[in-house]
Amino acid sequence: MHCQRSLMLMALVTLCLSGALWSCVNAYQVGVGRADSTGPPVEIHFMGYANLKQVGRGLHLRQFARAFVVEDDNHKRVAFVSVDAGMMGYGVKREVVKRLQARYGDIYTADNVIISGTHTHGGPGGFLMHLLYDISILGFVPQTFEALVQGCYLSIKRATDNMVDGRIFLSRTTILNVNINRSPTSYLRNPVEERAQYEHDVDKVLTQLRFVDTENNLLGAFNWYAVHPTSMNNTNKLVTSDNMGYAALLLEKEYNTNKVPGKGKFVGAFCSSNLGDVSPNIMGPKCSISGNECDLLTSKCPPKEGECFASGPGRDMFESTEIIASRLADGALRLLNENSQESTSREIVGELSYIHQFVDMPNYNGTTYNPLQRKLDKIRGCLPAMGYSFAAGTTDGPGAFNFEQGTITGNAMWNAVRDFIVPPTQEDISCHSPKPILLATGRATFP
Repeated sequence: MHCQRSLMLMALVTLCLSGALWSCVNAYQVGVGRADSTGPPVEIHFMGYANLKQVGRGLHLRQFARAFVVEDDNHKRVAFVSVDAGMMGYGVKREVVKRLQARYGDIYTADNVIISGTHTHGGPGGFLMHLLYDISILGFVPQTFEALVQGCYLSIKRATDNMVDGRIFLSRTTILNVNINRSPTSYLRNPVEERAQYEHDVDKVLTQLRFVDTENNLLGAFNWYAVHPTSMNNTNKLVTSDNMGYAALLLEKEYNTNKVPGKGKFVGAFCSSNLGDVSPNIMGPKCSISGNECDLLTSKCPPKEGECFASGPGRDMFESTEIIASRLADGALRLLNENSQESTSREIVGELSYIHQFVDMPNYNGTTYNPLQRKLDKIRGCLPAMGYSFAAGTTDGPGAFNFEQGTITGNAMWNAVRDFIVPPTQEDISCHSPKPILLATGRATFP
């Protein structure tokens, strides 16, 4: 089974962050849009924690798709969507582009449309069209798929139909007390020289793109911050956009006065960033019965002390979601208030560009620099396989059975189960070492 990844870089963001030189353009055409993308709120398993007991029973926060569209003087255009979903699959994107092309022709393609999921773990699943992602949802759910597709399509359509001459500004701020590293011992295995480059063991910088018209009227603000939307834990059974979606609603409320959520001209989004192993549960992992700290290496508790899980700053997950969201929204508002005086922002100018690429990861060969030995190491991709630590879950959502994080040795019983399904080859075992393989998904042809 080929494991392909769609890698999309938007030069509007990445080039300006790197300080690359662009040819000057006078102004952009910019537009923002938003649409409801809420899937079925009941009887559908959630995508995120892979918990078969987590089935929707109602609604906490609606899901939305928020988009911006930018076109330069050369009529080169880019559309970006941040949608309240666990992640984004190519099937959804393909259908969104199909609907856009039915209306606008070849203005939009797979190359210049970027769709990003916020990574909420509280949305209905069944839209990713791959067994591994949909198996815990018990299959494909057409209603979820349609809600996401139509929401993303409408958000881009509304942004397109409301494009005006405008300007774009970039700014950053640091927000503390929002995120922690949920695998601190793993982080400490990084080279000292690398860790010395950073003040914290997670990224605490919020990056904002602000969109205004030529009269400096605020149109929208898109914010990137590194934190998992897992303030709502795996016992939650209400559809929710979690802390990132809540932060967006709070930000929009400030500028869309007397409007119900999801309405109003201003569009404010909080988008997924480098959030791997970055948790909003800043009180850290504790044992549920004793209240003692969990084992640092395995994230387990001694017998009779309960399960290990991390919690947020509130009395329950609902209050924690609100607190984290408020801190995110306050940081974004601080930038918007400062930017109204143009004191800290930097205007983006120049030609737009974008890159879309499919990479056949199992057959990828390359080199990487080894800072410890100061030499280039040859690397290659592996067929995909899930390890024992994958089954252990995280402190935001522990897994089933008795798996432990950080496991580097196999178990005879689980290896027998694995081999009954599909055995890995010696090449697979060597390629993934020291990770013991629990599921050789790259070799599986059934189901």
